[in-house]
Amino acid sequence: MSGRTDAEVLQGSIERMVADLSGGLPAPVAIERQASRCSSSYASDIVTVELPGNKKLRMFLKNFGTSYIAKNGMRARRERELGAYRDLLAQADLGTARYYGSVWDESQGRFWLLLEFVDAVPVRYCEFEYWVEAAAWLGRMHGYFSRHQDRLASCDFLLRHSADYFSSVAEVALEAVAQIADDLLARLKKALSGYDRIVTVMASQPLSLVHGAYVPSQILVEQQAEGIRICPIDWELAAVGSPLYDLAFFSDGFQPPKLDRIWEAYRQEAVNRDVFVPDRETMRDVVDCFRLHKVINWLSQSKERAFPEQEVANLVGMAEQFAHLCDGRVASGLSGFRRRV
Repeated sequence: MSGRTDAEVLQGSIERMVADLSGGLPAPVAIERQASRCSSSYASDIVTVELPGNKKLRMFLKNFGTSYIAKNGMRARRERELGAYRDLLAQADLGTARYYGSVWDESQGRFWLLLEFVDAVPVRYCEFEYWVEAAAWLGRMHGYFSRHQDRLASCDFLLRHSADYFSSVAEVALEAVAQIADDLLARLKKALSGYDRIVTVMASQPLSLVHGAYVPSQILVEQQAEGIRICPIDWELAAVGSPLYDLAFFSDGFQPPKLDRIWEAYRQEAVNRDVFVPDRETMRDVVDCFRLHKVINWLSQSKERAFPEQEVANLVGMAEQFAHLCDGRVASGLSGFRRRV
């Protein structure tokens, strides 16, 4: 592809993708590329492919070659999202965006992921009933992949939520806070003095595919004639780990009775697909362990993203509260909860 313009590369790639679609489609009449208003940390475009007979095909082009926010492990992140769409989600029939293809050219710095353009709204802007649907979708997804452990095991691009993973995030958090304020570092060290036991709980759960950032801004909702379509996006943190990791991120901030409805919607779909879901009290305890990890993960990024010291202090305070809560529960016997597959 050396020496070819972006437009030439895109046209050739889309012509091949269109030809490879089921049944084959006629060659495009024209291809239009416009910047997307939905770009987040990466540049993205809406590609409109005009076909004979006044038909159109719209694609979403995510450009991993351009990022507006510095991120660790950029190469691994893009490989992970590509692999998730191409090797896992394409065969799962879960309503995620269709994978059309990719342009991956290290020498030219082109890393384009081409997906179905889903004209939908993030669930964060939707009524609560749609949040319940998103929780139910999560249970279906975990159920599907809990039955396909062999596929997950063969995907080296996925993160592994092992004890080493959780411990390493905590180590990075301590290093980051050490560069911000000595008193905050001392408080965080004290809060994490018993973290090894909490890590054991998080790393000893049943396994499935984990989205890794199942939060309201990453979940699209589309109202279709046949019902509601839930379409999570941004799979660059996809992992093999506990299903309750995603549920913790999604339900964070809710209180009963809304929290009960979210958890029950998840439980019904997951259990119907043979996912082991613990009793509500144990579920609460494990979810809170993952909420503690979420705070620590934010602290691990505090220096890189130049968080104000007051924001870091607030996060350390949250870590202290969760650590105290989780330490007490682990000491009371939560550590006896072990992996069941």
